[in-house]
Amino acid sequence: MAAERGQAAVERPEVQNDVKRTIVALVAAWLVPGAGYVVLGHLRRGLIFGAIIWGCFGLGLAHEGRLALRDPQQPFLTGMQVVANLGIGPADLIARYKVYGELAYGLERPVMPNDTRAETFRQRARSGVSIYGTAYLWTAGLMNLLVLFDVWDIGRGRKAVA
Repeated sequence: MAAERGQAAVERPEVQNDVKRTIVALVAAWLVPGAGYVVLGHLRRGLIFGAIIWGCFGLGLAHEGRLALRDPQQPFLTGMQVVANLGIGPADLIARYKVYGELAYGLERPVMPNDTRAETFRQRARSGVSIYGTAYLWTAGLMNLLVLFDVWDIGRGRKAVA
């Protein structure tokens, strides 16, 4: 028993270190997709997933994908779309600023005729490829959220990685 207690006391700082490293990896993974794996020492995996996520995000913007805006008439569905876009991290903020000229996350009700945010949203929807762009944007965000779960599992030792 005493030996077990001594061993547990020795392991505790290591576990705290792993938690800090895991949290740093999670923050890094959200800020820069793929970076969480790099923090955990999985460079190849980080580069591969980073390239996939950034590629999807870039294709989404290139195909005039619609950056979701929360609509008060459909709060749950449009809220989930905004969460999917936010999964990519700060790149979503930059993209919103470039597309809408502001950090827009919702439609104002009632939509006024001179509402530039709603008009930009509508114009991007008129493009023949915008539906594909929107799918790429959501894929990038949702994939990065799944990567965050994977980084957590690897960081906590729940998943063995070869």
